[in-house]
Amino acid sequence: GEPATGRCDSAGWRARVAEFLGEEPPLPEAGKRGRSAGVPLSWLRARFGTCPVGADDATVTYHARAWVMHMFGTVLFPDGTGDAASWMYLPCLLDWDAAGQFSWGSAVLAFLYRQLCEACRRTKPRSSLGGCVYLLQLWMWSRLPVGRPRVRAPQPWTPEGVPEQLPTAAYVWENVGAPYAETERAYVEFSNELDPLTPSCVNWWPYSGDDVAAVENGLGLNPLCRRDAALWTMRCPLICFYAVEYHLPIRVMRQFGRQQPFPPDTVSTSIELHKFDRSKQKKVTDFAHHHRAYLDEWRRFEDNCERIHAMHRDSSFRRYLEWYQSSTRYRLRQTWTDRDYADMGSSDDENTPYDVATRQGTVVEIGPVLDRVGRDIRRSVNDIGNVMAFPAGQPDGESRLRAAMERRLRRVAARCGCRAQTLQDVPPPVVSPERSRASGGSRSRGRGSTSRGASSSRTRSRARDSSSSDACDANDEDYETPDVIGPSQLQDAPASSQLTQRTRRPVDRYTPGTNALANKGRGKGKRGG
Repeated sequence: GEPATGRCDSAGWRARVAEFLGEEPPLPEAGKRGRSAGVPLSWLRARFGTCPVGADDATVTYHARAWVMHMFGTVLFPDGTGDAASWMYLPCLLDWDAAGQFSWGSAVLAFLYRQLCEACRRTKPRSSLGGCVYLLQLWMWSRLPVGRPRVRAPQPWTPEGVPEQLPTAAYVWENVGAPYAETERAYVEFSNELDPLTPSCVNWWPYSGDDVAAVENGLGLNPLCRRDAALWTMRCPLICFYAVEYHLPIRVMRQFGRQQPFPPDTVSTSIELHKFDRSKQKKVTDFAHHHRAYLDEWRRFEDNCERIHAMHRDSSFRRYLEWYQSSTRYRLRQTWTDRDYADMGSSDDENTPYDVATRQGTVVEIGPVLDRVGRDIRRSVNDIGNVMAFPAGQPDGESRLRAAMERRLRRVAARCGCRAQTLQDVPPPVVSPERSRASGGSRSRGRGSTSRGASSSRTRSRARDSSSSDACDANDEDYETPDVIGPSQLQDAPASSQLTQRTRRPVDRYTPGTNALANKGRGKGKRGG
């Protein structure tokens, strides 16, 4: 279809609404909205809510137009206030036959993309989000297990034999339990659910899932759902009067079962284009002329489809994720410090900004802890790789690594809540002379041994150089299982009759307070819908 655009001049908009609906909307009350705010939805419902019985064609036409305007203002193109319908779309609706020739689907996406962009930059207490949030909600529920409601048995459907009247994929969510979330806690709770997600937790192909298949097999899926599948991978500008937003499927090719290229092609989404706003550039009234270059690009749709024939593979997608995570910020809530746990003592990781905010707040944030723990695990993996890269014969390398790893992982485990076992710092145990002599002096099986590195290196060398069963047996013999800590390895150890595998100190049962984040992440719930 044609892009939804045209002239949009605030001068005389009430007269144009009167031509469209047969009546002029009421003037706003003193001190409220300006002359170009929009058509009040309450007035549309009160005046055109019910079409009179036996009405003439003109009256039926006005009521049908009011219904379309109300749908535009509440479902497809609502603004952030939710109480007025825009008159901007009137040029595309005056002619019934021409109105069906516009690409309203791409216009809905363009307006939603722009509203998402603007909402991220709003800071006022009563700021809200416009656009087709119903579509955004269905998209989220279909793909992400975050805030997803419980699906109930579907409502009865009575198709009338017309394929275009069959249910769409949204019918899966027709009858669900209302998701519960307190407004002041929802942001942090949803962030906690988003941060641990991995690609395997995401439903990449929702329209081929079991739920949609049940609808398709039971009732039949509306053919409009897949009619334009060939255009799903089109790289093009999406146009809705003043708003122009790019559709870039090249960034999410896994959603289409294709291999994700990286780094993706550089496509400028134009900062100046994002800054263009109808309320700020009031001198521009003919958006079709102003955006003519993008209209021309839109009409070349046959040349704009992404042609990536390689199919998705998990191995290639993992390589893409490695690039992605090294190129951008991919966590909503990051760690409070980047210090290495190996260089910190227990007291350095207490009463941190995170701990203080948790004690004083109402919600416990998981994201910063995940980021903190993940960073130190990656450090440990990198350190192991660096030590393994050194040739055998450097005895200090593995001993230093073991000490750093022990300190670091104890802090990691403590931060994860495993405090009963890891709260107390335990120094590397000392190997007794008797145990060292019993082992022949060549290597020790104790946890405090610093000569295991050479033995391990020899073991790895034998395993690589020999494929015989004798070499395998030797490798099995060299495998060392952890020993129970003996009395010769701990200072001030109890008598043997009192030995336990580990010494523990009493666990502090302190539970953080319930004022976890103070004012961080709190949303402001203003109105329903």
